[in-house]
Amino acid sequence: MRASWRTRRSAGRVPWLWILGLCGIASTGSAAERATGWQPGFTLAPYGWLAGLDGTIGSKSGDLDDGGGIGFPPRVDVSVSDELEEIGFMFYGEWRGERWTAFFDSVWANVSQNADLKLNRLLPSSDTTATVDGNVYQVGIGYRLYDWERSFLTVYGGGRYYDIEAKVEIKGGILPEKVETSTTRSWTDAVFGGRWSFDFGKHWNGFLLADYGFGESRSVWQIFGTLGYEFSWGSIRGGYRYMNLDYDTATYKVNLNLSGPVLGAAFTF
Repeated sequence: MRASWRTRRSAGRVPWLWILGLCGIASTGSAAERATGWQPGFTLAPYGWLAGLDGTIGSKSGDLDDGGGIGFPPRVDVSVSDELEEIGFMFYGEWRGERWTAFFDSVWANVSQNADLKLNRLLPSSDTTATVDGNVYQVGIGYRLYDWERSFLTVYGGGRYYDIEAKVEIKGGILPEKVETSTTRSWTDAVFGGRWSFDFGKHWNGFLLADYGFGESRSVWQIFGTLGYEFSWGSIRGGYRYMNLDYDTATYKVNLNLSGPVLGAAFTF
């Protein structure tokens, strides 16, 4: 998927209340053989995403040829605010049995925009550009845990894989020429969450999910919800997705908040 990324350090941490809230609803649930809106089969769902990103990225400075005798720290950090929003893409695929489900979710993003250098005291009047190019893939297995008259709760677990490049380009000011550095890192986290699906009747339905991941990242979490209108072939869906990623080493940093409205179609068969 291709999306616009703008970066700023996340102020929040784990949204445990969202995840526990989804599971807490289950305390009044009663089991049923088939939940409303649950049909065994497959779903393929491509989405467009008007995503904005803010936070901080950092890339190693070892590749910098400053040409001005400037001593850079091991990592150069830049901050990017969400000045722009551009269309991006996601893809979701799911298999459903009687109660078990397996799914695949992917995001692909690339953006380059102006940034604020954390070393302005060393490079006054310089122009900085930050670029983030990344792929995020998630696979998981879920179980339909509770059913109600018009809704059901699915809990799931799985893994999320990241392959992300952070690039910093600096020019102007006291620099005789442009300098740039980039770092690419890949890592994996375990992810656990819940998804509450509901049926409004008259062709309308929706879902709300929240999950949290841990492992090589400091923390990762997301909240994703959509509302859909059903046709014979599937549904048209719109909603909102928020993703947070916090990964930090001595020479690499990605602390991102990626969020925005989504619009797509879900094909069921």
